[in-house]
Amino acid sequence: MAEDSQEGKKKIFQRIENLGNVGKAIDSSKKKVELQNLMGSYDSINKKSNNMLEYFLDLIQLTGGKDAVKRAKKKVVGKITGEFRDGVKDILFEEFLRFTNCDLGFVIPSSNGLGGTDVNQIKVDVKTIDPFGMLKVDPNTKVGSFMYEAAGIAPGFPYSTNRELSARLANPNSPLVSYLGASTSSLFDIEYDNVDSFIVKPRGLDGSKNDDTITPGNDRKVTEFLRDYFDSIDVYGNTNFLATLFNTLSGVIDIQIPKGTLDVDLEGKFGEIIKRLMGICGDDDSGADGGGISSNPLSRLSEGEEDIDSFFNFGPQELRNLEDETSLKLKGLIRFVTCDAIEGKLNVDLINNGLTDLLNESDPSIQDMLINQTLDDSINGLEDGSDFALGLKLPNIGLDFDLNMLKKLPIILISLILTPKILLPLAIVIIALGGTFNADDLLDLIKKIWSLIKRILKKIINFILEVLYEEIKRAIMALIRKIMAQILDERNLKTLAIIQSLLNILTMILETLEDFMNCKNVLNTLLGLVTIPPIPTTINIPMPLIFATALRPGFSDTRAFQNVLENFQKSGLNTEDHADGSPNQMVLGMYNMIKGTEKERTENSVVKVAIPPMTVITKNGPATTMPGTGTGLVV
Repeated sequence: MAEDSQEGKKKIFQRIENLGNVGKAIDSSKKKVELQNLMGSYDSINKKSNNMLEYFLDLIQLTGGKDAVKRAKKKVVGKITGEFRDGVKDILFEEFLRFTNCDLGFVIPSSNGLGGTDVNQIKVDVKTIDPFGMLKVDPNTKVGSFMYEAAGIAPGFPYSTNRELSARLANPNSPLVSYLGASTSSLFDIEYDNVDSFIVKPRGLDGSKNDDTITPGNDRKVTEFLRDYFDSIDVYGNTNFLATLFNTLSGVIDIQIPKGTLDVDLEGKFGEIIKRLMGICGDDDSGADGGGISSNPLSRLSEGEEDIDSFFNFGPQELRNLEDETSLKLKGLIRFVTCDAIEGKLNVDLINNGLTDLLNESDPSIQDMLINQTLDDSINGLEDGSDFALGLKLPNIGLDFDLNMLKKLPIILISLILTPKILLPLAIVIIALGGTFNADDLLDLIKKIWSLIKRILKKIINFILEVLYEEIKRAIMALIRKIMAQILDERNLKTLAIIQSLLNILTMILETLEDFMNCKNVLNTLLGLVTIPPIPTTINIPMPLIFATALRPGFSDTRAFQNVLENFQKSGLNTEDHADGSPNQMVLGMYNMIKGTEKERTENSVVKVAIPPMTVITKNGPATTMPGTGTGLVV
């Protein structure tokens, strides 16, 4: 499958390149403009990976350049801080139920302390639900305010649960009585045991600590508990998102905490594992959709997973790369690979000011503006040693930054999900149903909830690819419009109805995609998108001039030129611009040769035809004509 995907990727890149080369050659012969290298640095088609996110980003850069990438970044970030942030709770609710294999009858036993010891209390390991160490940071510090909820602890929704958990750690053996769900029902009490765990005491439907043995039917169903809990919180805020984004790229939050080398190295390995997981196509994952809901709770936790050890094993060179990345983050540096691997330092004060402004703003439209402004300012304010404003001096750094950020969005979003307030309800459900939930560190946690991470990641990538796909369609259709306009001009057909009919066909192709992680489906759809079908024609040669031929769309020198380029590529001939950006003279020469040939044929060509005997009706009845010859035109 991987080899098939690589071939499909190459075909799409070649066809898009040809579309661009046809248009550029036309422009060059008419306007003498400088050609731009289309293929350049795109290496996703050569990688033995099915990472469709990297491939989509290369397609966007191929078809629209840095402006298209910047436009895509703004659109994707807007969707993540709006539509996705609001809908991710539904994803978590669905996937938590699937992961714990719950049916509608499973319940969380309420506390029962009649015998002196509460047999139903739940002990939740703090380090397991806090894999990134958020609870070690005081939410009242500047850097802490970027990591926790914007609002302080107060009644109402969404509730600042991470801040509440931090307060429990700061006040051991002092319980929060009655954590309220969105329905205002009491879900549980929680306190810190001053050792290593939160003690959770579930409450029943009537708000009491009486389980079904005391009050029949009082235990809360798992589905009701999770729904009520998730509706009481926001998974992340916009400030959390932007802070995590900058931290993932350059460690700007970690160096302010500050975190140690081992923690930053662990986060680097986590990011690499998620990146590897992104390379799995949905059509290669036979268990991606999971099985049906089972009557056996937690059965999926004990099922034999596919061999995942390879995701966690790192070779010597990979370890050196991770060590290098850790070193950069501990210094707050970011490396721009496409800009001669230059290293720059994000201005911490500038970013902190942007995050603070965002934290203090409640208007969604102004928040969107502040997010984009802070992202732009972070690049323009890059430091290189004592040299400030490196980003202003090297404009292409912005493209490198945007691409790197978009490629790491799945890692950023998974990091925002693996926080204490999200993992707490998962731990409660698993332990209440008789399982265990303990992990030594971040990587051990990923292993234990592998199938959950995989499914959530798939939905995250699908969401991002769906947004990017719109930009790809827009760019490819613009290319096709340009080529079609040239073909239509050649045929002297001025009507827009033909273009509209073509676009209607393309729209039908574009609407066939449902699963963006199904690589084969995506590649086949893109191949259909970048293929120009024959142009419908209204030209009808008068019957006396031609016989025994079917009506054809006719010759197009532009379409012929595209076919020649494809044949050149198949033969291994270079059709790209020169390294200095100047036009490929062979390509221009071939285009003008085709144009000259077609001009001569249009103005002076003639065809001779044989006219067969024909039956005609005369006043005396049917008769047969004599055979003859004639002349005609080639169109």
